[in-house]
Amino acid sequence: MDKLLKDMKDDFENYLNEERVFTGHERRRVINQVNYSSTENKRQNFFPKVLSSVTLVSLCVLIVFLVLTFTNAGEKSQPADLHNEINTIQKDPIEQENPVKTLPKYSDKEIADKVNVLQNQIVLGMTEKEVLALLGNEYVEFDDSESKRGAVKQIGYNFLVSDSTDQLNISKETAVESIQNREIGVQFYVGFSNRDEVLFTTINFAEGDSVLIMSKGKNGRVIETISSTSNSDVIKFTLTPEETVIYQKFLQDLDEKHLKDLNPVSIAKLYVQAQIDKRYDAEYALYTDREEFVHWTKEEHDSIPESDQGTTLQTLTTYNHLEAGRFIQDGEYDGYIEYEASKNADAKSGFKMIKDEDGIWNVSFMPIQ
Repeated sequence: MDKLLKDMKDDFENYLNEERVFTGHERRRVINQVNYSSTENKRQNFFPKVLSSVTLVSLCVLIVFLVLTFTNAGEKSQPADLHNEINTIQKDPIEQENPVKTLPKYSDKEIADKVNVLQNQIVLGMTEKEVLALLGNEYVEFDDSESKRGAVKQIGYNFLVSDSTDQLNISKETAVESIQNREIGVQFYVGFSNRDEVLFTTINFAEGDSVLIMSKGKNGRVIETISSTSNSDVIKFTLTPEETVIYQKFLQDLDEKHLKDLNPVSIAKLYVQAQIDKRYDAEYALYTDREEFVHWTKEEHDSIPESDQGTTLQTLTTYNHLEAGRFIQDGEYDGYIEYEASKNADAKSGFKMIKDEDGIWNVSFMPIQ
């Protein structure tokens, strides 16, 4: 122990001695000590830096998350109309100002069927209550007291409209363009007397490129066309009041006794009117019953497809100006009506008639040949 203390004392004094020699062993020991201290310092400085970096990145992520959260919450908390307005602004402005309007279209057959129903359902003398029960209350009423037709008022309907906004878009004027475009399938007007009875009806509808106006009343029955082309002739077909009365009676029982006082031209006109009204039973009843001139039976006539019956416009074109024709008898029970269907035709047309055994002139099967 004493020796150890003595050695330590000598080392210390030797260390303080000015002539002390710094040995190689001591130099290596100092260098090793310095290197060890430097490594420890690096380790001690590395971990605080890593911890600081992680903390900074986490803080940035937290800030971004909070910003996004508050932004979404702000949009969701906006009023519904304001939120929709923002979405609307992003849409194509042209599409907003001019929205595409797709409209359902009705075929000529659907329109013709509706016209036929109206023609048969609404008859002169029917009460206003009966009319409304059939047609409903979606109509517009007009004062008609100053007209020369004798009615005090009339009501107007639009049927088969492509857009519901046109349901009550009704005036006294014919909506030619809307009807031609099939935006309105049928316009129907009913005039009433001061006793609330039907005095007249008017139906406006389209067929092909033309608008047809069909009316019936105390002045008879009239159907005429309004063509979309200016160079086309207006076609007009008329039954006189007397012919109209007889026609209505004939439709009830199809008895030829109603025809005995009519001339051949008037009987031919009833045949045309029956075609227009699609009263094919009346059409067949107006054919001759002379056995040698009968070409087909009533059953065969009823089985003819609707597509083969011809349109209203085709009927009007074929028998145009028939009422102005001249009857020519060229045999004991043969005759024909000569008329000019078209100014551009090469020759006049002929409508063949046959006198039945009861002395009444009837229509020949296939009168136009």
